[in-house]
Amino acid sequence: MPHELTAALRAAGLPLASTLEDMLDEQPSHRTERRGCGYTQASRHLSCLVNELGAASSTQDLSIFARWPQHETAALAAQLIERGWQPGWRRLHQAPDALFAGMDQPPLLARLRTLDSQLRSIRPMLERAESLLVVDLVGHVLERKLGHLPTVPGMPEKPQIGSCSQAEEYFLEIAHGKVRRGGQVNLFVDSGGTPLLVEKIGLGESHSAITLAPIGINEVGIPPGSLLALRPADDAQVITATRHGRCMPLAAIAQARFLRLTTLAVPPAIRRRAFSAQIDAQVRGNLLSPLTTTLDELRSFAHKELGG
Repeated sequence: MPHELTAALRAAGLPLASTLEDMLDEQPSHRTERRGCGYTQASRHLSCLVNELGAASSTQDLSIFARWPQHETAALAAQLIERGWQPGWRRLHQAPDALFAGMDQPPLLARLRTLDSQLRSIRPMLERAESLLVVDLVGHVLERKLGHLPTVPGMPEKPQIGSCSQAEEYFLEIAHGKVRRGGQVNLFVDSGGTPLLVEKIGLGESHSAITLAPIGINEVGIPPGSLLALRPADDAQVITATRHGRCMPLAAIAQARFLRLTTLAVPPAIRRRAFSAQIDAQVRGNLLSPLTTTLDELRSFAHKELGG
């Protein structure tokens, strides 16, 4: 049975690329011990776009959709940039009507001008929180406009840090206050001292982190519960030492790369539905409470580390 998001996008005339559809529809090839499940794979697929700069002249982000005419879109974007619309094909729902005066207006232009409203119209039709996470991420990738989110620089090169289906293991333990001997847990906070990221060092692969709040990478909003790879700044400032590590500002991160959504990105009540085979594998692997641990518990750990 199709995932509700793939069905809704097809009904709206915006079918996803076949690879993304197969992932969300949980085709067997995407449900392996290493990959986890199709939903996880879909977030990895979108991460490849997030981690690109998304230049105004590039139409790569539109590969999200099936058979999108990227060559025509690139030509149209070049015209719009020449007319002074720096985002190119993006955010045309915000462009003034004067921008289009005197230019040919092919059906593709109308399609681009209504793309944002089409995506927004799909949201009320979706009943599942995991579907909303993906459709919002798609919208952020296409729009590339952050507003007031705290941001970290992107990491163009793929790091050695992996994103296997068991990557939650140490974070689940940290959420319960368990930090294995030799491990370190760092916190990155905003200007008001609110924890935004929890990073682990010496626990499995070092410099992987989970977001506790939305942050921006390459003008894309990344939701809480996302797995990131971090590269520390050479002159990273430390605000204070904590019981298990250090507290640092976001400026201490030289680069960050979005890897995937973690199982903590959704509440326990729907976790098995959203992450299916991956959650089953985590249970078989005896990870600490993968079905019940919450992101709020990880936030609570962070606040306790900061003396809250």
